[in-house]
Amino acid sequence: MRRLLAGAFALSILASAGTVDAAPAADPPHEAGIFREPDLVELTTLDPTLRLDVRYARTDNFTGRAVYSEARAFLQRPAAEALVRVHRALRDKGYGLMVFDGYRPWSVTKLFWDITPADQKVYVADPAKGSRHNRGCAVDLTLFDLATGREVPMPSAYDATNRTAHVTYAGGRAAARAARDLLIEAMTQGGFFVYPYEWWHYDWKDWREYPILDLSFSAAAARAGADGRTAWPSFDLAAARVVDLTWAFDDTTLYWPSSPTGFERTTLHHGPTPGGYFYSASSFCAPEHGGTHLDAPIHFAEGRRTADQVPLAQLIAPGVVVDVRRQAAADRDYRLTVEDLTAWEQVHGRIPQGAIVLLRTGWSERWPDRLGYFGSDTPGDASSLHFPSYGVEAAEWLVRQRAIAALGVDTASIDHGPSNAFEVHRVTLEADVPAFENVAHLEQVPETGAFIAALPMKIAGGSGGPLRIVAFLRPGGALP
Repeated sequence: MRRLLAGAFALSILASAGTVDAAPAADPPHEAGIFREPDLVELTTLDPTLRLDVRYARTDNFTGRAVYSEARAFLQRPAAEALVRVHRALRDKGYGLMVFDGYRPWSVTKLFWDITPADQKVYVADPAKGSRHNRGCAVDLTLFDLATGREVPMPSAYDATNRTAHVTYAGGRAAARAARDLLIEAMTQGGFFVYPYEWWHYDWKDWREYPILDLSFSAAAARAGADGRTAWPSFDLAAARVVDLTWAFDDTTLYWPSSPTGFERTTLHHGPTPGGYFYSASSFCAPEHGGTHLDAPIHFAEGRRTADQVPLAQLIAPGVVVDVRRQAAADRDYRLTVEDLTAWEQVHGRIPQGAIVLLRTGWSERWPDRLGYFGSDTPGDASSLHFPSYGVEAAEWLVRQRAIAALGVDTASIDHGPSNAFEVHRVTLEADVPAFENVAHLEQVPETGAFIAALPMKIAGGSGGPLRIVAFLRPGGALP
């Protein structure tokens, strides 16, 4: 917005507020529900070629003075990573992204609302509801020309408060409208939605999953590691002890009861060749979901990542093991609860974001006994299964409150046996959190201190696939 209020009243409000991002002035609204753990990332740490023009850190904005103490821009990690992909995709067209604003503390939103006249409030967010900027899920930006470094002309200036700022405005220069439409198309393809009244404002598609925040920029940066991600303790893989958490694939491998086939291996050649040397080769065929395997997000969430698209950062990460063997021994249909997780944290500390969480039920002892493992051995019938796993509330808590990278279990499914709606699959995979099922030998992995590498067969477009998963332990299994 341009200068909406330049009189003494506005100046008195601003003078009393000071530089708002450094000292929040009021309390954000209370929200009920489960949200993801905030993971604000400074955009230029992901790609230094992103350009910043943070006018709220200067005086050339509608307030007439600086309301940020620093010229920095942050977004929640998934939105930040998506923005970088848009920025890089625009290179082929000769453009880059110039960012005006990203995450905005709630107290700044309140200030903007307080000084804006009633007939202009369509251009500012109501602090009683919070802003998508406050959630770290909105960004204001434009294009710049890679050849000249100059900002590309648009139908209106940034923060204009008239119809020239609307995305449907059909006046002005055709080249400016074309540049605006190119920006909208690129951002929309990247997972953002444009605000109809402001061609420069884009909301990340998952903004509802994050809470309203009132952190200063310095506080946001302090919550992250030097690269914007939680800093993990150093780990010497060369000296580590390795535990294989993978069941071998053979004719005893267990697949979901409704699978039409199992693992099939056919020998193509095994023995001497006419050239006088030994040679062995086989072909194999198997469903994607069986044995130790990956569930890719696409398995239960349309439009989410396929097996080949799951980032390595979600497959190679520090591990957390939650032990419910006692509960599962008493109730073979036991489901992990949020209370189990908070009790775990009281002993071991907070489950860090980006961790791979593995649930230890003791079911590995039953492999590959179909009846003991599934609770039923009726061919083709998945209606009477009995085994423990995650509860949906616990899965939501891990995904929203702890922002885990992946979760796994030593049973046949991340949903417990009697489930017929697969609620846990739907919650986790919709959030692009992959799952590992039929994980072996978790009794050999401590609750903390392991490093997990879970590498699936990279099946293009696959909903999952065979998985080789291992745990690296410090010498002697010692914890950090």
